[in-house]
Amino acid sequence: MRLKHLNFEDNIENSAMHLSFGERNAFSIVLFMYECLTKNPDLVVLDDPISSFDKSKKFAILEMLFRGEDSFRDKTVLMLTHDIEPAIDMIKIFGGRHFQPMPVASFLKSRTGTIYEIEISKSDILSFAQICDENIKSCDNDIIKSIYLRRHYEVVDDKGIEYQLLSNLFHKRVAPQIIENDTERVMTQAEIDSASTSIQEKLASFDYSMLINKVLDDSVMVDTYHTAQNGYEKLQIFRIINKDNHRNSVIKKYINESFHIENEHIMQLNPHKYDFVPDHIIVECDDMMVS
Repeated sequence: MRLKHLNFEDNIENSAMHLSFGERNAFSIVLFMYECLTKNPDLVVLDDPISSFDKSKKFAILEMLFRGEDSFRDKTVLMLTHDIEPAIDMIKIFGGRHFQPMPVASFLKSRTGTIYEIEISKSDILSFAQICDENIKSCDNDIIKSIYLRRHYEVVDDKGIEYQLLSNLFHKRVAPQIIENDTERVMTQAEIDSASTSIQEKLASFDYSMLINKVLDDSVMVDTYHTAQNGYEKLQIFRIINKDNHRNSVIKKYINESFHIENEHIMQLNPHKYDFVPDHIIVECDDMMVS
């Protein structure tokens, strides 16, 4: 195989020096694709080929791999990735209109040495606001419902008085405070009542006085932690109990990122069905809850 530069006729010595790390990765994927097309294997396995690229390059590489005439189209390809964006693009956004045949996506998780596979359909990929609404309706624990509701307000960028009241709850403030003109003051009873009335439109049983007593009771919170339905909920409860502390800084960063919006993806999978928190994170939290 001989590669020619479109704008340079002479030979380029040590071409790797002229390519960025990302360009070299993309180039290696292209070479691998052509090698596979030459050898024509029954199965091609791609191990996380695009996670290191930015959004536009990710989709460009998917196009190159699966849509062109000289591509993996009509081949059996297993692509493994930690990145949800390919599923969003290939299943939710474009699907059968763009990628043919229609790709099949699955979520893999490992729990205590057992691998589980759960199919991902178009209807499973939702905005986190939708996920919060679904889980508020299906959950029977008011603390966990309030966690999802706070996240809902954060996702839709509504950090008004309702969001602030819920945040006070998880910061264990008996007298809730409000940030106004970059200064913090105690909420008036009228403000608490107004925020509570608005919250009750989504969570009818919301009562700040009742919930703050539960949040301040470690035995109630530990029971809530152990009865939580998935790793995401466990992390939220763990963070509230331990006031943002963990002896392991890596675990602490993971927990804090799950509590606040630091995930750039608008579309996500519901943690009730797809428990994306790694086993070792929950083991660490379980150990601390026991100690």
